[in-house]
Amino acid sequence: VATPRWLDEAELRRADQLISAFENSTTVLAYDYAENIGDDAGVTTGRAGFTTKTCDALTVIDRYSTTHPGHRLERFAPELRRLCAARSGDTTGLPEADYIVAWQATADDPAFRAVQDAVVHEQYYVPAMREADRVGVVSPLTRAQIYDTSVHQGAGNGPASMQAVVRLTVEQVGTPAQAGEAAWLDRYLTVRTDMLLASGTKKALTTDRVASVRRIAATG
Repeated sequence: VATPRWLDEAELRRADQLISAFENSTTVLAYDYAENIGDDAGVTTGRAGFTTKTCDALTVIDRYSTTHPGHRLERFAPELRRLCAARSGDTTGLPEADYIVAWQATADDPAFRAVQDAVVHEQYYVPAMREADRVGVVSPLTRAQIYDTSVHQGAGNGPASMQAVVRLTVEQVGTPAQAGEAAWLDRYLTVRTDMLLASGTKKALTTDRVASVRRIAATG
């Protein structure tokens, strides 16, 4: 009987490539990505779609500041703190165009890329793996899907967060051991799709990333 484990190096690399394809339309991690995509989250940046509204972009910048004080993104930190506290997608006070240029230029620094990697690992990957452990997920594909949900919808607290999707799936069909891993993943994908569609945001237009995983699961 297989036992739950975190993704190995090759599995994690493939999961990161798949998430990058969903987030930035490329399997090459797009550390320099920066754009306002009109989803009320402000400016979306970096390899995992860090935003000015949800505080993770600020986390990246603050972490980078500890080792590289005075860098070109540092001047945006006070306004990012205000946006984070207000959960606001308004970027007029940054100003947006200057912030985008600064992010793209800073992304040339390997140290800044390493900070992005660390924040993704801590805020999205680790919570996803711990949640997968909690319910007994074995399949690397299912774990990768939980990780993708964590990046795309947030790890916890929100009504459509990764933890919310896992919780409702377990409520409906039990644990993977009880339902069978394939059946559990199938229901998880359905629950996730329903939550995206009900979100009332542009995330309702992103169900294709869930459909892609369903196709992967169907073909083995």
